[in-house]
Amino acid sequence: GETRDQETARTVIEASLTGHLVFSTMHTNSAAESVVRLLDLGLDPFNFGDALLGVVGQRLARRLCTACRQPSAVSQAELAMLAYEYCEETPLKAEEVLAGWRRLHAGAGGSITLHKAQGCEECNGSGYKGRLGVHELLINTSAIKRKIMARANVTELMDQAMSEGMTTLRQDGIAKILQGYTDWEQIRAISI
Repeated sequence: GETRDQETARTVIEASLTGHLVFSTMHTNSAAESVVRLLDLGLDPFNFGDALLGVVGQRLARRLCTACRQPSAVSQAELAMLAYEYCEETPLKAEEVLAGWRRLHAGAGGSITLHKAQGCEECNGSGYKGRLGVHELLINTSAIKRKIMARANVTELMDQAMSEGMTTLRQDGIAKILQGYTDWEQIRAISI
């Protein structure tokens, strides 16, 4: 069930500390916010730091219809905007991210192709059919555990997790745009 009050949070931690694998849900904007919310509910940071394995943040985005999606070469301005959004609030550099995308996603002509919603009978004219999971995973490493015990804020937890390789919801969504599964409108809607 959902962990939304102090009593439930304590029960979850006690069960975890006695050897049970506990899965629970929370409504927050990011994985790091879930950690801070649980601390704000009054959990002991030492017990919580020991009990936590990780937090998955997830959203559903609309998937482009594979029957009618339209490929189009992306402009430099669009690529720059996606790289900016990918790097926002991270230590990543847009130029390096763009270079990596070109290595992974550039076609024969050297351009990157994105897909746009078109609309057909199969998707009832919407251009979208089905949903796609967009995720971030915060793993409780020893450095994250120290941050929890020090009652770090969301920004500090996110910075530490990203320095250890965590991909944010927005970054995972942009990766799925580059793979042709969805578009920026859908990712912007779920990640802002």
